[in-house]
Amino acid sequence: MFPKAAIAAAVVGAAVALAAGSPPADAAKQGGTLRVDLFSDLDSTDPALNYSALGWEIEYATCLKLLNYPDVNGPRGSVLSPEAATGLPKVSNGGKTYDFTVEVTNTRFAPSGARVTAANFKAAFDRNADRAMNSPAIQFMDDVVGADGSPVSGVEVRGKHLIVELERPSPDFLARVAMPFFCAIPTNLPRDPNGVPNPPSAGPYYVADRTSNRTITVKRNPFYKGKRPHNVGEILYTVGNSQETIRLRVERGDSDYAAGGVPAPAYGDLAQKYGVNKSQFYVRPRLNTFYFALNNDRPIFKGNLRLRKAINFAIDRKAILAQNGYLAGKRTDQVLPPGMAGFRDADLYPLKAPNLRAARKWAQGSTRGGKLVYYAFNTAAAAAIAQIFAFNVKQIGLETEVKQFAGVVLGEKVATRGEPFDVALLGWTADYADPYAFMDVLLNGKNIGPSHNSNVSYFNNPAFNTKLDAAARIRGSGRYSAYGDLDVDISKNGAPWAAYSNFNTRIFVSKRVGCFTTSPVYQVNLAALCLK
Repeated sequence: MFPKAAIAAAVVGAAVALAAGSPPADAAKQGGTLRVDLFSDLDSTDPALNYSALGWEIEYATCLKLLNYPDVNGPRGSVLSPEAATGLPKVSNGGKTYDFTVEVTNTRFAPSGARVTAANFKAAFDRNADRAMNSPAIQFMDDVVGADGSPVSGVEVRGKHLIVELERPSPDFLARVAMPFFCAIPTNLPRDPNGVPNPPSAGPYYVADRTSNRTITVKRNPFYKGKRPHNVGEILYTVGNSQETIRLRVERGDSDYAAGGVPAPAYGDLAQKYGVNKSQFYVRPRLNTFYFALNNDRPIFKGNLRLRKAINFAIDRKAILAQNGYLAGKRTDQVLPPGMAGFRDADLYPLKAPNLRAARKWAQGSTRGGKLVYYAFNTAAAAAIAQIFAFNVKQIGLETEVKQFAGVVLGEKVATRGEPFDVALLGWTADYADPYAFMDVLLNGKNIGPSHNSNVSYFNNPAFNTKLDAAARIRGSGRYSAYGDLDVDISKNGAPWAAYSNFNTRIFVSKRVGCFTTSPVYQVNLAALCLK
């Protein structure tokens, strides 16, 4: 997997209340070109392969899904509602059979104009399951009958009905099926493991063109007559400018949205100049955790719980967080973020300053050669964090070699098993609001494959795998209690990470941008934005 928040290391902030509701429809000016800057390219624009926060931001505008999230600010934006399905599915067979009725009359695929039927959703399941695609979606299909082959035997089309058979009841299935991996695709979309750069889509917009590392052009779907907003005529991405250049471009009005953020020191200036959540500078809470992944496949950490715990005691979370600039969030030492159901604060490792006495005690006799290879983003904040980390672990006898990469490159490297890194600074934003999206996706050893890994600490502990499998089957409040207990247990007794902070997204847009709307799941709602 390409970690979704791996490209978001500089897009962080502190908890700020959301505005309620969405802009009135009659206030939205139609047309125009929204100009967006990315300092680093996306991993893909193919729905089977795209697994990055900013990529999903685009797919929230382009995808047509069985169920989707409404286009409103605030908590209501995380409540699923029917989109291509006529309503919520009929559930039978003890929670193992889902029957969706699909009847789409208000949109077609762009640019072809082809109709959308239930078969287009089965096509997504079948394409994701094709092992040649090597799609990260497969980890979200392990409970679907026949998902180990393509076509998927447990997904059938019967007229207007899409029937999905599960091997076991899965309380989070509807949240998973709302992920962009499962949006409607043409039944003949090529199965290319490199991805289709401009796949047809049936949402409000579609990707019309992409030139890798240069531009992405997103256009309004002329066949879309649905209820979702579709205000601007075109969204044009420019890829490759530095974050400082991007900031200047947005302030001048040459660009409208600094996707991926601006330099960390700039956030204080922007807040002072524009205010917070008033005009051009916005801070929005998200369910995420930033952490140092400790590669359990590597000799220095494999079976070495003592050293992994030592690093958790040694790092200076306060100093590390400060490198991300103004409004840079809350320190943490756990996997689950505070906003996630089941979270309980266990106070496991020091948050205010390193505890070198404890760190040296745990590290004694466990440093195994004493050298770490550390992978970092090529941003100023990430470089500063790497220096702090190197200084911290030197106090317990470890030397650090830092290697920096562009976001998409770093994501691909750490997601490939066997890549020779010991530590990587990463972040993770919830795919959906369930603790499974953190605990199981990131830490269950069964999810580890040759590439596209989510579990980039390569943590594969049979006892914890069993506990994670058991928690995933629980419904109701017991589910959250089980995951909360596991969060504390793994963080304390497995220590696959050294978590350091929970962030929000800080968003800088030009004075031309109106109708500002964000999604708790997908960040900026591109479809809802308009130009003044």
